[in-house]
Amino acid sequence: MVKRVLAGHSSDLTSYGNGPRKGLLLHCALAHGGVYTQLGAALGGALSLVSFDQPGHGRAADWDGDGDLQDRTTEMALDLLTEPMDVIGHSFGATVALRLAIERPEMVRTLTVIAPVLMAIAKADHPNIAATLKQQMSGFYQALRDEQFESAAQMFTQNYGDGRPWESLGKDTRQAIVDRIHLIGAGARGVNEDHYNFIGSGAFEQIKAPTLILDGCEKGEVMNVVCEGLARRIPNSTRACIADGGHMVPLKRPEAVAREILHMISQSPIQ
Repeated sequence: MVKRVLAGHSSDLTSYGNGPRKGLLLHCALAHGGVYTQLGAALGGALSLVSFDQPGHGRAADWDGDGDLQDRTTEMALDLLTEPMDVIGHSFGATVALRLAIERPEMVRTLTVIAPVLMAIAKADHPNIAATLKQQMSGFYQALRDEQFESAAQMFTQNYGDGRPWESLGKDTRQAIVDRIHLIGAGARGVNEDHYNFIGSGAFEQIKAPTLILDGCEKGEVMNVVCEGLARRIPNSTRACIADGGHMVPLKRPEAVAREILHMISQSPIQ
């Protein structure tokens, strides 16, 4: 794993592997580009991956609140998408990966979205399930509005963490989540709403790249609804679920995730 600086963005780059195929790896919210060491190693014989720290994450500059977090992250990703690549996104990063496949289709050779938190799909396909999720998350968003960041962090990790209780996390880990939890609100528009009209316009149906839609068999219905909704819309897509992976499946079961990705990309040779 190699780190270097992304010019113009004050953000670290992390490189994984030395395979013949170039790829872009987009991390989940509250993490950073360097957390996928095991996944990167498992993919390293086939892929040369690069990942960057999104605004407010890792060693990137603090989020300045100017504009939309997903827009800014997409702009940073586009700077690195200089040739056709295998694009992999996890959680919030998966929503950015989907945008890249829509907005720069010629640069996305294959697309892998892992636990994509595009809750707007659930809202469009199953409003009752989306309404239940909204009710479940109402306390979290209220805590953000009230700047009760520790309470918000506890509620968020209960749903989107790695399964460990809040109290079992180290003090530094808890504080890092608390310090960054406001970023979930900063990126909420592109997650909870069809803000870019991708659903309404049928943009997902136009994605040409072979696509792997993967999750960790999370508890509850919402992630399955989102993944199934994307699978119905994206023509050349494959749906996979890795048992006991949870939302953090690429960290919890990296070898299993890598096997699914390697199988998918093996069917899309470099042109």
